[in-house]
This record gives sequence, C-alpha cells and structure tokens, in this order.
Amino acid sequence: MAIRAVFLDAGNTLVYPDPPVGEVYARALRRAGVQADAAQMQRSFEQSWRRLRGPAGAVDYGRTEEEAIDWWRRVVRESIRPFGVPAAFEEVFRSLWDHFAGAEAWRVYDDVFPTLDALDAAGLPAGLISNWDLRLERLLESTGLRARLRWAFISGRVGVEKPAPAIFNRALAQCGMPAAAVLHVGDNWQEDVLGALGVGMRAAWLCRDGRGGEPVQGVPVLRTLADVLPLLA
Repeated sequence: MAIRAVFLDAGNTLVYPDPPVGEVYARALRRAGVQADAAQMQRSFEQSWRRLRGPAGAVDYGRTEEEAIDWWRRVVRESIRPFGVPAAFEEVFRSLWDHFAGAEAWRVYDDVFPTLDALDAAGLPAGLISNWDLRLERLLESTGLRARLRWAFISGRVGVEKPAPAIFNRALAQCGMPAAAVLHVGDNWQEDVLGALGVGMRAAWLCRDGRGGEPVQGVPVLRTLADVLPLLA
C-alpha cells in the first residue's frame, strides 16, 4: 500500500537544543555561584531524566503546566545535585524552565523545511506525534513548524506517551487513513519505531548520529530527514 501521510517525532527529529542542555544548566549554576562542567552536567541530566521516568507510556510531566513544572523541578534538582544545589535554586529552575520554553533555545534541523516542502509538493500531509509537555505547542508556533503540520499529537495534551498504542491510534483516527498507509519517522527505536509498528503503521528510524545505514529488522534507517523521500516512491 502506498504511503499517504507521514508523521514525525519532534525532539532530535525536527528540533534540537542549542546550546545543549548540559551547557545551559552549567551556565545557570555558575550564575548562582556553583561551578559545573558542561559535559559532566549533560551526563548528570541524562541519567537523572532516565531515573525519574515512570513506566513506558506514562506522562510523567502530567497534562497541565503546573504538573510539568513540578516534574521538571525534580529533574533539575536531581541533575544539579552532584555539583551542589544553590540557595537560589528556585530562581535557577525558573530561568531554565523559561529558557527551554522559548524558541531561542531550539534549532530546527536544516533538512526539516525542505523535506516538508517536498512532502507537500507530493501531496502527502505531514503530522507530528511527540512525547513532550505543553510547551511544545508554543515552540511549534514560534518556529513556524505548526503551520506546516496538518496534525499535532503531543503526549502532554493526549495524556499518553509513545510507545503506547493510544497516541498512535488517536493520530490514525484523526487522519482517517489505514495504518499501513501511514509512515512514522523518529529517532527512538522503542518509542517511535516499535510504537508505530505495534499499531500497524510503517516506521523509519532516524539516526542523525551516523548509526547504521542498512535496514534494521526490515525498518529503514535514515541519516537525515530528507532520506525519507525515496521511501515514498
């Protein structure tokens, strides 16, 4: 069956943090009088984020901004604990929350808009399925991405995260197309690839870090988002 629609992940697929999270956290700590190495901070953040995550499919940061603030406050505190929690922790946290809510904290990959242009020219609508809190809605608007996406399903709004079938099924119901005619592209094997395959969608694994190149278990491996275009022929 021919592909009739393409859904995309957000983080590390459409956008990425620039500067990296570790550098931003380290700068915020230094302003509060705590010395922290950016690379070490990056590792601490990634470890803390994984440690505080709940079971697959659970929306740890909830469905409101208040719930998201509470969860991210725990992540930030746990991330900076090895370097020392400053007395002005709440000020540090709020600066980080506001920073990552703004478009200036993120960059759209160079291949994104040209790929969306090519999909549009081919008559293929594009959508988004992302695990993110509600700040993503504002980010999509401010970067111009929302205007290019026919649908956007964000876990903080839907109430369930990939790889749970519910968020994929919600997307399929909204686009009104058979699962086998819909392709989902993302960078996370478990959430994006296996989640999509689990509901009968097609999937492609985006590995921007240079991994692979050959299909993995029959799933195409893409090095850039533009590599999706030959799959549509």
